[in-house]
Formats: sequence, C-alpha cells, structure tokens
Amino acid sequence: MRMMMLRGGQLGKRACELVRRGVARSVLGEAGTADPLVVATTTTTATTSSSWTFARGYSGLVGMPGEGGWQSPPSPTTLDKVVKLETFAGQSREYIERTWMKFHEDERMGRIGHTLTRNEYKRLLRNAQESPIFVVPLEKPEGYVTLVVQWQLQNPQSKLALFTSLEEFQGNSMTANSHLTLTHYTELAKKDIVLVRGDVSSPKLINAFEARMLTKRVYDHYLHPEKYARWVKTFNHASSQFDFKAYIKHLGFLA
Repeated sequence: MRMMMLRGGQLGKRACELVRRGVARSVLGEAGTADPLVVATTTTTATTSSSWTFARGYSGLVGMPGEGGWQSPPSPTTLDKVVKLETFAGQSREYIERTWMKFHEDERMGRIGHTLTRNEYKRLLRNAQESPIFVVPLEKPEGYVTLVVQWQLQNPQSKLALFTSLEEFQGNSMTANSHLTLTHYTELAKKDIVLVRGDVSSPKLINAFEARMLTKRVYDHYLHPEKYARWVKTFNHASSQFDFKAYIKHLGFLA
C-alpha cells in the first residue's frame, strides 16, 4: 500500500545516498536468485564502512492527509475506532495486554498485535526521533530481504512505523510502498501500556508470522541500549563506522 511521502525529499535523499553504494550493492539482486528482493546469504558481498555516507539532519515524514498526497493508514489511528474503550475501563494492564494479543492472534487477518510499557514507548519515541531510519533484514528460505523502517511518532494524529523494501526505497523513496505499518495507540499509557497493531499490506513479501518477528527485531534494536548505540545510532549518526556485514552476522544470518 502506497502511503506516505517524505517532506521535501530530504530524508529520502539522505537514505538514498546512504544505500547508493553500501547496502544496495551488497544485498540487492547480486546473488542471481529468482526474486530480485531476496539475496542468498552465501553470496552476499561485504560492505565496507567507507560506503556509508549521508547528510545529517532529521526531516521527518509528512503526517497529515493532503500534505503530500498520501493515503490513509491501513488501521484507524485512534484506539476508540478499533475497540470500545469502556471494554478496558477499570481493567489491569495484564488483562488489556491479554485481550489485545488474543484479538490479533489470527494471522489470516494479516494483522499482528504487540504491546509496550509506557517507559519503553518513551525510550522508543526519543530514539526514533534521534535515529528515524534503519535497515532491518528479514530471513527468507533462500536468503534474506532487507527492509527500511521509517518512524513517524511525532505526529499527534498518527504514530506510525513504515517498512518498505530497500529496492523500492532506493528507487524512489517518496513513492515507496509500506509493506508493514505499525500503528501505536497511547490512550492507555496511564495504565502503563501502549498498544501496537501491525498491518501487513504485501503478504507475498512479509507474511503475518514474519511481521511478528520483524516487529520484535526492530523494537529490540531501538529499545536495547547497547544494540541501539552500536547499530541504530551508528547507522544514523556515524555512518562511516556502520558495518553491514557485521550487522547481519550479529543477527545470525551468516555462519
């Protein structure tokens, strides 16, 4: 689903410069696999630190309908449009989490559920603002596909994370499709819970099971202090030091 455009193309220009030589050369279509998005792990080319260069500065994403022509997100952006809020009135955090996850357990619906604590969301908000973009590989039987996640948590009307393929992002970041969209609901933060819904728009690229794994992976790297500092922050603020080959080894993709 094509959803959003970047304000002024600044973030897109930055990311395209970043992937122009580094990740793009090492993970896009050089393994001769049938699917150009998938690369066999046994033939991945190493990425040198010198290939990671991009301009600093955060531009964010357009988050209002009509400011860039993007379509509505796949799920409502306010919780009262998803569930009756009185359902959770007077209920514990544990009850809310259990109910939310139960509601999203049917993978045939193309949706997944996740929850964060209030402090986790605060940390995510801070880190996503500081480092608004990251690459997230996803295992496939024949190798892996690399996705780009972009955060839009500052918009008061929608708090989203958008996942697009590296190939699409490199080709034209301003029209790249969002294959997985995470919507964050903060209405129950006073109960120490932030609800997250993930919508899969391209099940042939990312199925619901893979979306769960991808969601856990991206939160893990944004919330774990050491992983955030080593990988995410380095990617955004010290790009010449980011080693993609070491990163995928860290994920266990290479022997």
